[in-house]
Amino acid sequence: MSLPLQLAFFTALGLSMVDAQAVFAHYMVQSIDGSTDHAYQDIQSAMAVGFEAFALNLGSTADWVDDTVSQLFKQAEGTDFKLFLSFDMYQNSDLDQHIPLFQQYQDHPNYYRAGPDNFPVVSSYGGYNESDAWGSFKSNTPVYLLLNLDDNYAGQGDSSPYFTDPRGQLSNFNDIVDGYFSWESTWPASNNGPANVSADGDVTLIEFSHNARKDYMMGISPLQYKNLQGSTWYRVGEVNLPRRMTQILEIKPDFAEFITWNDAGESHYIGNVWEDGYDPTILTYANNDQWPHYAWQPLVTSFINAYKSGVTADRMQPPADDPIGVMWYRGMLKHCVDNPPRNADAALDAVNFAIVLPSSSEGMQAQVSSGGNVLTTIQLHPGLNYAAVTDMVVGNQTVNLLDTDGNVVMGASSTSEVTDDSECNFNYYVVGLTK
Repeated sequence: MSLPLQLAFFTALGLSMVDAQAVFAHYMVQSIDGSTDHAYQDIQSAMAVGFEAFALNLGSTADWVDDTVSQLFKQAEGTDFKLFLSFDMYQNSDLDQHIPLFQQYQDHPNYYRAGPDNFPVVSSYGGYNESDAWGSFKSNTPVYLLLNLDDNYAGQGDSSPYFTDPRGQLSNFNDIVDGYFSWESTWPASNNGPANVSADGDVTLIEFSHNARKDYMMGISPLQYKNLQGSTWYRVGEVNLPRRMTQILEIKPDFAEFITWNDAGESHYIGNVWEDGYDPTILTYANNDQWPHYAWQPLVTSFINAYKSGVTADRMQPPADDPIGVMWYRGMLKHCVDNPPRNADAALDAVNFAIVLPSSSEGMQAQVSSGGNVLTTIQLHPGLNYAAVTDMVVGNQTVNLLDTDGNVVMGASSTSEVTDDSECNFNYYVVGLTK
């Protein structure tokens, strides 16, 4: 069933599709040098994008975790920006070891609260096998639990029983949680070649959640690529980000979470990647000097504004009066042979773009070139436009925005030319369109 038909069916059931509430950014808590202003910059930058809060991913109980969390809450004071804790149960499945830090900050004025009782929020990465521990935590603590519980199905996208049979998988959590968060549906399954991300599982799970009077949070992300400690993995990038935006704006979940603000290890960062706490191995394929992803931020701002306004992608507007756009591409062709990631066959040799045009725009086009040759010219419409233009070749990559007379009004050109290099790096170069 197509997404529009699914949504029509969903509405026909009489289920409450509540107004969108907030968009968060998942934040990997790393060591931050307290002599820097890195925590301040992260808070200010996230506020400028339009995020409501950071979901602080906690997988360690080391002293540096306390220090980083303290810095972030300190820098949020006096602002409207919030933070809440997300227990990484994959790294540390002992819930009792996570709780003390929550107890320390749950009453902080910048701790994010939700639900009819305005309880402090706790999210998770995983924890499906810890239902007894979650139940004990919930019964003894005023807390709003917004849990991701699909950790048994890594790489399966929305094809797993978590999405196809939520009643069988999650009914025993309905007396515990206040909302469900889907991580796996953020990307396609990792074993089926080139594919676009699906929202079928989200539609099924939001129906289950709302029937149980629970909230639902969808994830949004540009890609997954990691090359860490002998483990490599690629999950489709290309136009995963704008396609997921389109789906969220159609489905209108109660919350959305951007995955992530700063996870260099999986290459889906949008903000600052500070070198303070990262393994040098990660910084060889993901850093802000060679592979900055800041140019995605105006697109995300446009999405957040649309989400909070309750409009669909065709009514997205640029943050200001002028069009916005961004191009992203991989720095080498996908047949690279030196350490290709698992699921490399899912990648496309493509120049990708997303452009948001004001409602008054008419007759504009996107012209995409690779290696000095025009690959295609695409007619654009007001709102969000995007495409993955295949047949990328070595050399320079460009995306130009043309007016009705064919004049270039904005453009993006590759910051690093595509090579036929044998060394694989599936992270993206991300370049904003400028005048």
